[in-house]
Amino acid sequence: MRVLIPTHLDDIHAVAVALALQRKGHEAVLWHGSDYPTRQTSSIEISAEAGVRCTVDGPDLALDGSRFDVVWFRRPMPPRIPPETAHASAGDLQVARREARAYYNAIWQLIAPDAFWVNPLGSRFRSTSKPTQLREALAAGLKVPPTLCSNHPPAIRQFLERCPGEAIFKPFTPTQWQLDDGVAMLFTSGVSLDDLPDDDLLSLCPGIFQHKIEKAYELRLTVLGDHVVVARLLSQDEETARIDWRASFAKLPVEPGEIPPAIHQACLDLMRRLGIVFGCIDLIVTPAGEHVFLEVNEMGQFLWLDEMDPRLMTLDPFCEFLIHARTDFEWLPSPTSVTFQELAAEALAVLDQDKKIHLDRVETVLAPDHEHQHHHHHHHAHGANDSKDANHHQGSSAAREAQAE
Repeated sequence: MRVLIPTHLDDIHAVAVALALQRKGHEAVLWHGSDYPTRQTSSIEISAEAGVRCTVDGPDLALDGSRFDVVWFRRPMPPRIPPETAHASAGDLQVARREARAYYNAIWQLIAPDAFWVNPLGSRFRSTSKPTQLREALAAGLKVPPTLCSNHPPAIRQFLERCPGEAIFKPFTPTQWQLDDGVAMLFTSGVSLDDLPDDDLLSLCPGIFQHKIEKAYELRLTVLGDHVVVARLLSQDEETARIDWRASFAKLPVEPGEIPPAIHQACLDLMRRLGIVFGCIDLIVTPAGEHVFLEVNEMGQFLWLDEMDPRLMTLDPFCEFLIHARTDFEWLPSPTSVTFQELAAEALAVLDQDKKIHLDRVETVLAPDHEHQHHHHHHHAHGANDSKDANHHQGSSAAREAQAE
């Protein structure tokens, strides 16, 4: 079996899964999108006689048109054309970047049309929309927090006034700022009327506002077909993790958990409504025992669970899910099950070697920080952690990935 894995530098998930698949006797091909077009060449040939044939050639990569059985659409990276490219004007570079992106979007539609995709290409955009997730969660029978997504100051202020207690704010996408001495990260944070900036600033950036839900603990569900790995996150045991467990990652107690059959089925229904076969679902369990849906990450991190508690096996189930390529997949442990602990050192060595071969991705997450920029919204300060503190408790690559998702 051949598995195609789009990835980028420092993606320990892609490397660990590739190594585990190789141990199981299967071929995994890692595709670093940032190598295109300066280190990769690619062609799409189309004719009535030969049909469609896609080829890609570059460092550690030679796709000669042969078939892939599975595509794990892990971290597809856009092409990277460095600004210092020789003999090209700024206008030429802009056109080249636009054309390279259009080409890459085209090749994804053609590279493996008959493969089992994790997740299906057409579902990716829809399933990453947080408002769509909440709507479909309700339709699947899950409870959700009362939510407002808005940049309309009067609506935001009225919503906060109606909150029975503290409200919370979260961004639509992971948000970080590059500072002179590190990185500021925006986590989910408490917000009140006093935290809001002036209306002209508030209206510039839409946000997600929700009623705060009291927590007994939280659940992280890693869903692989019909198989669900349930991790219980004791976020309320650590003060700095109570609103957003990522803010106190290393101190977060994690253990195997369980969910009622009705919640299990509702989560599977949600996945099908979103059109995805893999995802990481975050739930709150209230002191009264109610399960409340927060969000699903359609390409979420999972190996950090193996690190936090080896009983929470995700690597072997994930690899077997790819191998079986079935939406009704269920996993059972066996003597040949592969663990992340076995492969972690080898995976880190591969990551170090990759840095000598491949281009780094275009930075799209970090925003440059100018004077006072990260105080535009008062609630930014509630969720910002200096990277020196964050790096101190992030642990391995898998943990860092989980905290930044």
